[in-house]
Amino acid sequence: MRIYNLFIIFILLLLNSCKQEQKANNDTSKFENGNIKELQTKKDFRISDTDSLKKEELLKLSYKYMRAQDSVQFFSVNKKARKLSEKLRDTNAIAASYWDLGQYYYKKDIRDSAYYYFNEAKKNYIKIGDQSNAARLLLNMSVIQKDFKDYTGSEVALTEAIQLLEPSKNHKQLYGAYNNLGILFKELEEFDRSLYYYNKALNYLQKVQTKNKFPSLWNNIGNVYLDKKDYKTAISYFNKGLNEDDSLRFKDPKIYSMLIDNRAFAQWRTADTSGVIEEYKSAFRIRKENDIKAGMTISQMRIAKYYLAKKDSSTALSYAKDARDLSIKIQANENYLSSLKLLSEIDVENALNYTQTYIQLNDSLQKEERTVRNKFARIRFETDEYISETKKLNQRVIRISIIAGIIIIIAILLYIIKDQRSKNKLIQQKQQANQEIYNLILAQQKYYEEGREREKLHLSRELHDGVLGKLFGLRLSLDILNEEDSRESKNNRKKYINEIATVAKEIRDISHKLSENNFVEVNFKVVLEELINQHKVYQFNINFEIDNTIDWNKISNNIKIHIYRILQEALANIYKHAKAHHVKISIFQKQHDLNVIIKDDGKGFDSNETAGIGVKNMKSRSKSIGAAFSIVSKINEGTTISVSVKI
Repeated sequence: MRIYNLFIIFILLLLNSCKQEQKANNDTSKFENGNIKELQTKKDFRISDTDSLKKEELLKLSYKYMRAQDSVQFFSVNKKARKLSEKLRDTNAIAASYWDLGQYYYKKDIRDSAYYYFNEAKKNYIKIGDQSNAARLLLNMSVIQKDFKDYTGSEVALTEAIQLLEPSKNHKQLYGAYNNLGILFKELEEFDRSLYYYNKALNYLQKVQTKNKFPSLWNNIGNVYLDKKDYKTAISYFNKGLNEDDSLRFKDPKIYSMLIDNRAFAQWRTADTSGVIEEYKSAFRIRKENDIKAGMTISQMRIAKYYLAKKDSSTALSYAKDARDLSIKIQANENYLSSLKLLSEIDVENALNYTQTYIQLNDSLQKEERTVRNKFARIRFETDEYISETKKLNQRVIRISIIAGIIIIIAILLYIIKDQRSKNKLIQQKQQANQEIYNLILAQQKYYEEGREREKLHLSRELHDGVLGKLFGLRLSLDILNEEDSRESKNNRKKYINEIATVAKEIRDISHKLSENNFVEVNFKVVLEELINQHKVYQFNINFEIDNTIDWNKISNNIKIHIYRILQEALANIYKHAKAHHVKISIFQKQHDLNVIIKDDGKGFDSNETAGIGVKNMKSRSKSIGAAFSIVSKINEGTTISVSVKI
């Protein structure tokens, strides 16, 4: 018997160690639903010549072969899809190809490989910010870790999944995450925490309203109370699961058989054995009908325990051996260990052999679990290292980007400063040119006035020296003729002499007036009128009003120059931007202030917007002569510019 048990352990371990290679080379081409017609040969499946379309078609074909568990075709097509995705740098497609590989190995029960590829897929989804798919993969990974008793790793994966899912309010996936946490802490015998997480799962499940998930959740909660030895509460939850759907027996025979089997077990633990064996056998029958082999082994062991309690050792031994043999066949190691333990209780004569086999197998399984857990730890370490390197790389990229940004900003600022200096220099040159033009205008006006004065002086001299001299000579001649004695002659001559004297007086007065104000000064009003006349060619009418009482001679040339330039800038801006029809310019003196107001009926602008160069120039000129400057404008209501300077 001992040799037989050792032989069984050897065969089991050999099968377990060779399982990956055997399952990887399985070339079955059946779908899970048996519909082989869904998958045709390659020549029937047209592949596009375009890389992006070809990639999508290869991924679909890869998924179909994965579902069909056709290893040869799946690995070939999956590799092509991944290579093409890498060529196209399509991270989403690369992640999908790894996900298919993980699913394939998971279905083949090669869990360490499944974990590796799930992790690769997750890393790629995180890289592109697809948190939903990354979380789903973490849920898959946590289940694998739990199965290998890597409870800490499983908890970490579930916590990370929840952190990714909560911002998106993905209630369905959050239910799955909290449900798995409940299962995890039940395995750790932390029942209160397990119930806490199951209640969290229940809250999310109620939001989703996925009715078919409720029986499974009630069963899980019932199992916690079963382990807590609160059998009545456990039975109430099993009943809730059974009452959730009247057709559960047909819709989900796996959950249904689990619920009636667990309810019967909880009832049996209360020492109420009525109807227990019937429910055990009913659960076993349903599981057998639906080929639920792992469930069958549990039913067989519970039936064996029932008969052992009834002192029917032979029947109990038969069911226990059937459970052991089926566990070996399906490689359900945990169930095999449980069956060995049960056999040692039933078959007392061979109890030592069963116990030794149990210990040897348990040690081997623990060793294998440790090996797999170490693999998980290495993968996690490599992932953390990858994330750390990625963060460092991202930080380096950010630093380089910041430095490059600063350099670009400095270059832009230097360009702006240089450009502004050039503009300022150009403005300065323009202002200097305008100053020279204005001075030329003043000089021209001065020359004009000087010429007029010279002409006046010349005319004055001519009148004084020429005409008056002749008239004086004529008067002397008449005085001589006046010596004639005739009264009439004397009266006539006297009359002519008086007339000539009158003419001479008028000419003298004219001469004096022409000779007055020989000091030449430029008339600034004329300069302004000339400026206005130059702008009358524009497409708007100008109404120019100026106070004639202003004594421009007492106003400094600096003020006059800047007033002239402000008017010139304002008229240029009206022409370029305002689209005005009428412009009114008023220049008047109020006490000691010279006021200039320019008003147009143009389109106006938002006063809160940044001022243009023209407005800035006018402000600058006003400031340089100590003038108050204001500009008021409203959209479609025109603009008013006011300048007031002390004189």
